Amino acid sequence: MIKTSEKDRPGPPAFVLFLCICFVTSYFCCGLELACILILRIGEKISEHLDAINQGDPLTLNKEKIFMTPTTPGMTMISKIKQTIEENDIHFIRFEQADLYGVSRSKTVPVGSFMDYIENGLNFYGGLLGLDIQSMVPEGTGYAEEVAFADHCTVPDLSTFTVLPWVPNTANITVDPYWYDGTPALASPRLLLKKIIDAFDKMGYICRLGYEFEFYVLDRETRKPVYSGQPIFVTLKNNFDIDFTYDLMRKMEQAGVQIITQNSEHGPGQQEINLYYKDGIGAADTAFLYKMGTKEMALQHGYIATWMTKPFIDSSASGSHFHISLIDKETGKNAFNDPDGKYGLSELARNFLAGVLEHAAANTLFTAPTINCYKRYRVNSFAPHTATWGMENRTVGIRLKGTRGESTHFENRLACGGTNPYLLALSTLTAGLEGIRSQPELPAPVEGVAYGRDDLPFLPASLEDAIFEFEKDTALQKMYGPEFVKLVLAVKKFEVETAKKQFEDYGTPDFNNRVDPWEWDYYMELI
Repeated sequence: MIKTSEKDRPGPPAFVLFLCICFVTSYFCCGLELACILILRIGEKISEHLDAINQGDPLTLNKEKIFMTPTTPGMTMISKIKQTIEENDIHFIRFEQADLYGVSRSKTVPVGSFMDYIENGLNFYGGLLGLDIQSMVPEGTGYAEEVAFADHCTVPDLSTFTVLPWVPNTANITVDPYWYDGTPALASPRLLLKKIIDAFDKMGYICRLGYEFEFYVLDRETRKPVYSGQPIFVTLKNNFDIDFTYDLMRKMEQAGVQIITQNSEHGPGQQEINLYYKDGIGAADTAFLYKMGTKEMALQHGYIATWMTKPFIDSSASGSHFHISLIDKETGKNAFNDPDGKYGLSELARNFLAGVLEHAAANTLFTAPTINCYKRYRVNSFAPHTATWGMENRTVGIRLKGTRGESTHFENRLACGGTNPYLLALSTLTAGLEGIRSQPELPAPVEGVAYGRDDLPFLPASLEDAIFEFEKDTALQKMYGPEFVKLVLAVKKFEVETAKKQFEDYGTPDFNNRVDPWEWDYYMELI
């Protein structure tokens, strides 16, 4: 972090002039009361920002560092981007970010305005992170009425610039949200994930992450599955429409999304596509790009691709399994592997795993983030319903894969289809880091089938229960930070209250044993 000198800081006259301009603008746009609130907020944040700069906060926006000037090394990357724009005849660039649900929210910028926004940032409504999936505005997020519905200045991450082969003459770039005083919007899942990855980096480890996604393909008009039955791995169903499946895989490869495998899954119209692992934030960025791109290409072929976890009550639910290992930066070796350690795992791995399990109930708020997700956690479904682990065991929450040695890694099977890729990585890594620090006792692995046992720790049975578990887990809340915790709880409580208004039998066995049309309308298209 480049610290500011005394001469770099805004002096009192400039500061007062800035506040006056803000007050007058806010008064005419929002009225006296909201203008006063906004000025107080700006004053508090500028004070906090200067303190953070002096302390070298790695997430504090510093325009010398974040925005590109002619003397910064980032100009080399900008030159490459300009060349890519010319070579691919790019006319439009999407400035994209993920909301709390992992849904892409964006603005499209004509190429002529691109450099201006690279240099100065692009404004987005700051409350975007605090919206529910249908863009309703919950109260109490800290990002809406408390800040007079202010904008964020979003900062493009140049490393994410990607030509989109499925959209003519278009590229995208991922942005991170900051308040206009320069402080990071720390309810941003991507910013928090970058922060936790940086914590592991400072400990000497690279986070190696991989995603595998199950999803349903439905006819765009009828919303019925594109094929019937339970045809897992059946070749005819793998390629139910080869124009679509091959188009998807080819264009993903062109966009830098490396696919390992594609196949039909256990539900009607259900597919699975697994992504090759990547290190650090790039893995989550790729997963986000893949999900949004798949949705767009499905629409182009007359389909809807949905990661809604349980679209049909009598058919298989969709999961988002997450693979994790830590790599020693100095040696390049797998830090989870220890042939002489208990279970063949290093102490680091055992502590990491113990942390994931200890905080699994609270983190269900992120691995099962919707009302619909809790219809997945059923016995005899190949989905877990307990906070457990085992070796090559598909009935537990965390599976230690059979590939050992340098391939030693955990598979988090707790995550539902509707999971935000950034929050899935964030919650797993945060719990693992807390485990490394606090070293809780690792329970014994489950041997045999975990279903039907009452001696194992069950996962929350509803979103309401997950909220309760999250509110109890103060250690985990401290890791995430108060800004993120406040926003998440406000949005999720709003989601529960929305469901309760729709269903008199919400939370009863009858409700949990059906998928209501309201759930389709609320989740299916966007998730």
